[in-house]
Amino acid sequence: MKRGRSIGIVAQGWFPDPGGVESHTRDLARELQRRGHRVHALALDYSGECAPYELRRVPADGVELTRLAYLYHDHRALADVVRNARAEELAVRWAREAGVELVHVHHPTGFGLGLLPALKAAGLPVVMTLHDYWALCPRGQMLRADGGLCAAPEPETCARCLAATWPQLLPSGGGEARGPRGEALATDAEAAAARTAYALEALSAADRLLTPSRAARAVFARAGLPAERVTVVENGIDVSGLAAEVARLRALEPERGDEVRLGVLGSVLPSKGALELAEAVREADVPGLTLEVHGSLPSYHGDTRYVDALRALAAEDPRVRVHGPYAHDRLPAVLAGLDAVAAPSRWAEVYGLTVREARAAGLPVLVGDAGDLPSVLGPGEEPLAADDRAAWVAALRRLAADVRAARAAGTARGRSAPGAAPRGAEEMAQEIEAVYLALLGRGPETGPWKRLFRRALGYLGAR
Repeated sequence: MKRGRSIGIVAQGWFPDPGGVESHTRDLARELQRRGHRVHALALDYSGECAPYELRRVPADGVELTRLAYLYHDHRALADVVRNARAEELAVRWAREAGVELVHVHHPTGFGLGLLPALKAAGLPVVMTLHDYWALCPRGQMLRADGGLCAAPEPETCARCLAATWPQLLPSGGGEARGPRGEALATDAEAAAARTAYALEALSAADRLLTPSRAARAVFARAGLPAERVTVVENGIDVSGLAAEVARLRALEPERGDEVRLGVLGSVLPSKGALELAEAVREADVPGLTLEVHGSLPSYHGDTRYVDALRALAAEDPRVRVHGPYAHDRLPAVLAGLDAVAAPSRWAEVYGLTVREARAAGLPVLVGDAGDLPSVLGPGEEPLAADDRAAWVAALRRLAADVRAARAAGTARGRSAPGAAPRGAEEMAQEIEAVYLALLGRGPETGPWKRLFRRALGYLGAR
């Protein structure tokens, strides 16, 4: 199969926008370019500088990036969260004008899941990576407004949760009582059921569905998506480059004495457990142990109470330090300043990027038992139950003792943490490229050479 294909990528954001998906798509785009492919990207523009639905081209490190101005201004019903006919139309136009041969959708927030059948109807092969559970849960993480976790979407439960999150989109709160296909609805439960049914049907339009872990595939299977429809393709990171830069920066740092810095990286959301970890650090009361919180501090669907509580705790206790967001190019410096990284997540993590980055940097990790997080652990390491405060307190005390012992033995800096090294971005891109090429080599509607061949046959037949 020849190389040098034209690949389209659709995602909510694009680097330097913060987020794990944004880092993933940048790494994937770079690897595809190294293999001789042309990469075109379509992402949302939240700047407010353009009229709604305006398209504009922006420079993006060799990628042909187009931004679609959209601020969720026209949501009138729950159906609008999953279906956006205007965005579908513009995405198809973008794909045609860019001349892409295949589209890989990474997160269609704003575009809606109707994007998949729309692109398919335009004759394009479609791949989608399921990076979280947004297709099943508009809140993204199967974490309810009351703090509980859901195993699968259920109309009555979803209706109560969504009415508490976006009351204006549900019939009970004055939202338009229609479904994604324009069908009339009477209740919040009907609206929730219609959204889920449409989402599952839209996913079936993709030629290939990918997800980074078996744990995530199991969640979708419980919701009714056949497991055989979802292929596990583990994400990858720049392991060698990250490790080398972190080692270089560590060598420049002064010794820390008895201080032990534990980091938690990524957006501070209730599903991520940073506040509960901070409370465990206070309870452990280990002299010199600090919690370094690096990541954005957003509201959770308009609710700021979680972030406010973390800020208040940090204001009272100097052992908890809230640093805020960091640019991705500062990741090596952030990791070089830490002795370990924790992921105390409560939701079923799809991949666990931050702890894999920590592994690449040679740092030990503490992880919860949710989703795919346990897969990063090595022999003798055990995950911790998210709600078991005593277990986290004990683990923090052991971690501080282990770091200090390794430091005293002269092995703490640059050492390899237990467990296998994370997967590299090159290996990940190679596997995804194989998916693309298999689809581009299949069927008369895909691939310019096959189209040309069929036209030649038609011409000869006419003669």
